[in-house]
Amino acid sequence: MRDRLVTVSMLIGALGAGGAAAYFANGYIDHAIAERRAELDSQYRPLRVIVANADLQPGATLSGQTVAVREVPRAFLHSEAVLAENWNGLAGRVLAHAVRSGEPILRSHLAHEPGAGFSAQLPTGMRALTLPVDVEASISGMLAPGDRIDVLFTTHSGNENATVALLFNVPVLATGIRTATNAAWLDGQRQPDGAGIQFNTVTLCVSPQDAAKITLAQQAGRITITLRRPGDDRPLQLARITKDSLLNTPRTAKSAARARVEIILGGA
Repeated sequence: MRDRLVTVSMLIGALGAGGAAAYFANGYIDHAIAERRAELDSQYRPLRVIVANADLQPGATLSGQTVAVREVPRAFLHSEAVLAENWNGLAGRVLAHAVRSGEPILRSHLAHEPGAGFSAQLPTGMRALTLPVDVEASISGMLAPGDRIDVLFTTHSGNENATVALLFNVPVLATGIRTATNAAWLDGQRQPDGAGIQFNTVTLCVSPQDAAKITLAQQAGRITITLRRPGDDRPLQLARITKDSLLNTPRTAKSAARARVEIILGGA
């Protein structure tokens, strides 16, 4: 009888120990699973970040028109990405590097030097020069950043006016406030009938010497802009045009032939 009680007691103790072990084991597993789940939730928790809403070039200013807010899983987010909650410290900053549409804005994308903005678009050694233009000079508002133009100069020379080619194949950096970097969101201001955006200034990319030429030409006469076809980089072959050369054009061979009179001497 006593042996039977000992056996039963041992069996009950074994069952209790097993149950306790299973309980603690299940608790440990549940705890481990919960920790892992929390870790995964933390890694894949979406964060609201600032992204480019169009392809942005160096010199672009970050504003409500050039960026947007998107949710990106934390695990896939760059450590330098700017969160939406930090937008106030980002607004108005300028890009030093290009950013493609949809990509998060990184702090390493931002320019740190003072004045880096529109000037970042200038090639080394070049200058930006702004000219006032009217409807005629602006090609009826159809001129756009990225176009290339020729610059003609008309002034009084001697007893008559003369027009000469001043510069050729000059890049247009901006028309009014419209540049290659902000054109995407400024284009929303186009008129419904398809007319171009109105502006009264044009900013050109020129060398310091050409900037001096244009400055003097503005004081000495009139500047006219002519638009080039894309890809046409041929030098402008234009002779000096005056009133006399305009009215006294050379006669064609055909008209010269008509003006000759055949004279026959002698006869049979």
